[in-house]
Amino acid sequence: MKRINSSSYLLLTAFLILISSLATSQEAMRYIYHASESSMDTRYDYHWQVLRAALERTQPSFGPYLMESAEYMNERRQIIELKKNNEKLTVIIRETSIKYEETLTPVRIPVDKGFIGYRVFLIKKENQPKFHDITNLDELKKFSIGQGVGWGDIAILEASDFKVVVGSNYQGLFGMLLRGRFDMFSRGVAEVIAEYQARKAEMPKLHIEETIALYYPLPTYFWFAKSKQGKLLASRVEQGMLEMIEDGSFDALFMRYHAHIIEWHKLNQRKIFRIDNPFLPVKTPFEDKRLWFYPLSP
Repeated sequence: MKRINSSSYLLLTAFLILISSLATSQEAMRYIYHASESSMDTRYDYHWQVLRAALERTQPSFGPYLMESAEYMNERRQIIELKKNNEKLTVIIRETSIKYEETLTPVRIPVDKGFIGYRVFLIKKENQPKFHDITNLDELKKFSIGQGVGWGDIAILEASDFKVVVGSNYQGLFGMLLRGRFDMFSRGVAEVIAEYQARKAEMPKLHIEETIALYYPLPTYFWFAKSKQGKLLASRVEQGMLEMIEDGSFDALFMRYHAHIIEWHKLNQRKIFRIDNPFLPVKTPFEDKRLWFYPLSP
């Protein structure tokens, strides 16, 4: 066997180092997301589809990726685990706030174009006539609202003097409503139809209120750890989402999931009461009109 001379050996060594470097650089980026709260919880199906689409289109520049579900965690624990940067959880979906933007890394593109800021109410069917008669915000505030522990809406609603009743978990809130623990369960227009349809057989008294909507700006982002790795994961998602906005595929995906919802609720025929969100950071991108949903005119 011929001996490898020193020059050939150096070239071989350099080649192996290069291959090793390329393999390392192509290690899959791991997006570990929070699990659904129950088999009937479809609230984030659209959001994860946006994430997957953004990751797919950025493979040429960022390489492979993995999307994996973490174990179930309530919303408070999700924040705790993400801050730890321990890879039990690497991405969450959450409404923005000043506190979150100080401690986490956001992708400042509203995943649902701010659509979740339009709220309707799950109520007991027998109470529908009481809501028909509401003509102003003060009258609406006489009714108590149910929310889940750790939800960002709580502080917004309380800042506008709504009485908020907090439940310990998402699934239990439906039963609390029907037991009269609160008068209405405020739900995003994109959430409530599936929630209602999944439960109407076992909860026949559950009803989607027919005449009113509440709106407050509530941009929902993808969030990552405030670390080097977290910022890298975020930068990939931001690039992918911006490319989707530019070529129209972001709006197309939004409408694929939401066109029937817009039609179903007939927002332009409801009485829409608006309240402020005093917790929005100054960097909220209201100036970019491409990022937001606006109700269709009659």
